[in-house]
Amino acid sequence: MTSVQRSRRFILLAGLSSLLWAIPASHVQAFSRHHATYRLVVLSFAGRIAQIQRETLFTPYTRLTHHPITIRAWEGSLDALRQQESRRYSSIAACMLETSSLHIACSSGLLVPPSASYEAKPPISIDYAITWNRSQLNTPHDWVPDWADFWNIAYYPGRRSLRKDPRMTLEAAFLADGVSPDRLYRVLATTEGVNRAFEKLDQIRPYITWWSTPEEARRILTSNSVLMGLVPVGEMPVDDVVSHERRHQYFALSKYKRFRNHYSWGTPRHFWKRHLTLNLVTWLNQPAQRQAFANAWQILEQNLEKNFLPSTTSHTMTAQPLIINDMFWSTTLPTIAPRFYHWANLS
Repeated sequence: MTSVQRSRRFILLAGLSSLLWAIPASHVQAFSRHHATYRLVVLSFAGRIAQIQRETLFTPYTRLTHHPITIRAWEGSLDALRQQESRRYSSIAACMLETSSLHIACSSGLLVPPSASYEAKPPISIDYAITWNRSQLNTPHDWVPDWADFWNIAYYPGRRSLRKDPRMTLEAAFLADGVSPDRLYRVLATTEGVNRAFEKLDQIRPYITWWSTPEEARRILTSNSVLMGLVPVGEMPVDDVVSHERRHQYFALSKYKRFRNHYSWGTPRHFWKRHLTLNLVTWLNQPAQRQAFANAWQILEQNLEKNFLPSTTSHTMTAQPLIINDMFWSTTLPTIAPRFYHWANLS
């Protein structure tokens, strides 16, 4: 076979494989049987997120294509992505990261820009709520802290855990300072607003324990390292609450003034088998796969309903989550993040 023939054959196979997502499963399986099997590495978060993804997404994909998938834990940071993509050929087929980080990574050439339909609806949404150890607080059974209570170190002494990132952390500072959710990003878009958020954070800086991943947020809280923390809802299931109750611990979550953060699947630009990563990410972004993960993650949230306290507290409180504004952070994170890390002595 001449070099020209080999090139034509490669182009044809790549084109066919990029259409796998639109072909019935039986045809995909037949196609896969005639091609080499490759182990694909995916970056995701440790904990229940990875567990659910393995069960609902990656195991079915392996059955369909015969390509095994290995999940490698990471923090989802742009710095980690830059280090990975600095190599000429990447070993990562796909990565889970915040949608605002996806926009930044695509604009800087680290990831392949997604399609317009993909942009319209991020495939993964995770809620983060104030979580606290009720066994360490002498409060009424139906007491639920808000962000002002979270900041009130004098009345509720103890450490707090927050995310080691300006996203969600500055929003929490504004809510603690009395800014209404509908005005939050308008205020944060100004220099005075950013200064105000950091001044509010100054009040509790010595008491903050920082976390980087959802699993770490849960581990910090359940280790008795902090009194209250911002924790992903799905990382605190009922089984853990029961087991910790036996050790005289009881954790509860507030459905009020929680955050909803969006995540997306990124396509590395330098993956050595471009058609394989495009197939995988396109398949992950299909409505059926989005729903499969959402259903499994939603079950965890539904099981927690009796631990969301209380069902009704005040007519002035709303159970609707505050949606983290991806477009805002896509443009402002490169400016705010250096100041945040310097302020927190994390740089």
